[in-house]
Amino acid sequence: MDLGQIQIIVEGMTASGKSTVVDLLAERLGFKVMPEEFRDQHDLLSRFHHDRRWAFPMQLNFLVTRFAQYLCASEENDYIMDRSIFGDKVYATLYYKQHYFTDSQFGCYLTLYDSLLRNTASPRLLILVRCPFEEILRRIRARGRQDEIDAGVEYWRLLFDAYQPFLEFVRKEMQIPNVLELDLADPAFIKTPERVERFLDDVRAFFPERFAGLQ
Repeated sequence: MDLGQIQIIVEGMTASGKSTVVDLLAERLGFKVMPEEFRDQHDLLSRFHHDRRWAFPMQLNFLVTRFAQYLCASEENDYIMDRSIFGDKVYATLYYKQHYFTDSQFGCYLTLYDSLLRNTASPRLLILVRCPFEEILRRIRARGRQDEIDAGVEYWRLLFDAYQPFLEFVRKEMQIPNVLELDLADPAFIKTPERVERFLDDVRAFFPERFAGLQ
């Protein structure tokens, strides 16, 4: 079977607004959604938020799950994804720098990551969602997911800082040519039609054959 290509990946930190963007693109532009999914039969995410020693098995599980999702979404030329294998290394590198991974564990992770990446085609477009740290914290508290709250402000600050060089990372290491940044600092964005339309026009410009004559 000839594989297709992921059309759009939406990346960004937790609570930055990724799901809002994915839902908008699906509703207004007709893309199919391959949502973020974590097969966590051993409750690794919850364990990690209470004990950092679970970082390595949790992140391996994330990596393999995201790769499997990517392959599934690559079967057609219609899918967008909420996160992907490309952003996974941000978390793993942070955990290594914080000594949640040993040297040998991080080496094992990188070997698997590099191997999977060789079998992963770049998306047509990567949308990087940005949001100020204080707004991200407000959203995390507002949605009230206890595991996220228990992770603590320091953890979210470290993750926020780790995401700052992500744009350079995807352009150089991942060699993804088409990247669109979106600032979602203002919660009113999604309720402001003219701003939404400008964003949708920016996205359409990357898919001239798909939206020819529809603008």
